[in-house]
Amino acid sequence: MAPHQPCAKYQYVLTSSTPKIVPVTDQELKDEESPADYNAGGYMVIKIDDTFKDGRYIVARKLGWGHFSTVWLVKDTHENRYSALKVVKSATRYAETARDEIKLLSQVAAANPHHAGRPHVVSFLDSFQHRTPQDTHVCIVFEPLGETLLALIQRNKKKGVPKPLVKVIAKQVLLGLQYLHDECDLVHTDIKPENILISIPDVEARIHAELSISPKPTSHHVGVPQPTKSRSGLTIPYRHAPAYERRVQIFDSQPLSSPSSRSGSMSANASSHSFQKQLSGTTPISGAPISQLLRKSARADPTIILHDSPVIPSSSPSTSSIISSTLSTPAASNSTVSTPPTSVGSADIPILTKMASLTLMSASPDVTLRLNTESVMVSAQHVSTSPLIQSHSSDIHHITPGPSLLTQTAPHQSSGPSLNRTPSPPSGVPVLGPPSTPLSTPLSTPLSIKIADLGNATPSKQHFTEDIQTRQYRAPEAILGRRDWGTRADVWSVACVVFELLTAEYLFDPHGQGEMFTKDDDHMAQIIELLGDFPLDAKMGGRYSREIFDHAGALRYIKTLKPWPLNRVMTEKYLFSVSEADDLCSFLEPMLAVDQRERKEVRDIVDHYWLDVKDEEWVGVDSW
Repeated sequence: MAPHQPCAKYQYVLTSSTPKIVPVTDQELKDEESPADYNAGGYMVIKIDDTFKDGRYIVARKLGWGHFSTVWLVKDTHENRYSALKVVKSATRYAETARDEIKLLSQVAAANPHHAGRPHVVSFLDSFQHRTPQDTHVCIVFEPLGETLLALIQRNKKKGVPKPLVKVIAKQVLLGLQYLHDECDLVHTDIKPENILISIPDVEARIHAELSISPKPTSHHVGVPQPTKSRSGLTIPYRHAPAYERRVQIFDSQPLSSPSSRSGSMSANASSHSFQKQLSGTTPISGAPISQLLRKSARADPTIILHDSPVIPSSSPSTSSIISSTLSTPAASNSTVSTPPTSVGSADIPILTKMASLTLMSASPDVTLRLNTESVMVSAQHVSTSPLIQSHSSDIHHITPGPSLLTQTAPHQSSGPSLNRTPSPPSGVPVLGPPSTPLSTPLSTPLSIKIADLGNATPSKQHFTEDIQTRQYRAPEAILGRRDWGTRADVWSVACVVFELLTAEYLFDPHGQGEMFTKDDDHMAQIIELLGDFPLDAKMGGRYSREIFDHAGALRYIKTLKPWPLNRVMTEKYLFSVSEADDLCSFLEPMLAVDQRERKEVRDIVDHYWLDVKDEEWVGVDSW
């Protein structure tokens, strides 16, 4: 029998001469928004030089798109500066979500402007409604920002991000979270690399330079398929109507490029004396760890289990924030032709953060890195669109092939028998490569970051939803479905991000195994393998506690574990020296206390000595 071949995909395109049906690749399908979403309740048709708010904002180019919105670079004629304008779909559910996000953004903007963490939270500039003859769209204006930490990780996926740079990033993330926690009483609930963006120094000059040298925005005209209706989970095209009645001009996204360490420009924070005082401290790593399990660029997890597929709470502020563009997390599309893979989630997110496909320049000017960075993009054939499936929000994330850190790469000499869910480590895989050639002078351009995507933020005591955090960064209390979580849930996520920056691999990446156990079971098993067991009263009291643990507090479905503590992981897999591993663990382990009552608050760790950086640590770091 001939091997099964995947179905070819085609796109209906209207040209000046005649309609054509042309084949398209998966990558092309992901490049821009679906024409089907330009029907009633969907995107607003926008062209270059269109104006908003009585002519105040003039469209310069498209930055990106997401399920909730398209995002555009606009010139603010009142302030004589450029901004990022997010234009939300007009359907009621999207408009309500956007209004909730605006309330949160306004709360953050009104808090203490003098707090050291305020510069590390994205700036909300304006909001308004834009009426067209057909619909009304909510619009949100943000400061333009550069790429996300995900792109930074992708550029450094072989060695991990340089250690001194990770320290700078971690310090600023903690300062930004301290502002949200202590000044705004908000829990972000979705800290991950996609939601942390790099600020562009002298952004106006950078944008002017890009606009002067970049080619004229390109676009293509495509047919808009007729809307469909849904009944009992089935998508049914309307009868007695042509497949296409009109066409729409879709512009190609042109996200802003981020600064690189070679640019020689210094942000205001980085050049200030107070910022430099944050960078004093420890000895450099003698070699950079190399991850041989390269991460796939499309950050998706097609596995759906009972309480593990996204839910979109109707009352929660589930739209993300800002940047050089701002995207969204999709509910399933019901287009029947040429629809980009469906994103699933509860938040609209920054474009450079969760964009379907985006091109960023690497440190080398002649190398272009093409990324798929929509954190929740998954192929439609893998995702159930039934509203009956309930789950944690933002659970669909980037794919790492095969089992995760502990279960795939634990050394053979580790105590305890290997689980039948765990294949042996790949043979002949090097863990460490040759160290880079040191520079004669240390790097003088530390970056500045900002926390974005506040659409899922919630007060620490009055939660909008109990389903929080993207899978790989989800705290134990959220996995168990407990209702008493608070700001410490963000602290857990930060620790996972710091590990990922250093290694270019997830700290936890659970996988279910059919009917044997779920991702929640595997996630909790990995946590216990790495960090040890924790008290029974911390295990119980959650919505899923009885599904994961038995009455005695033992894992219900996974009986054999392979302990591999964090300190040993760093020395045995990533070849950290004992002192380097000890210093790192003294910082990360209090953030990874499995019992949230024992976990440190941000204010308790923001001044930890591991975050200090000495000038000599930049030696050997020639770019980022």
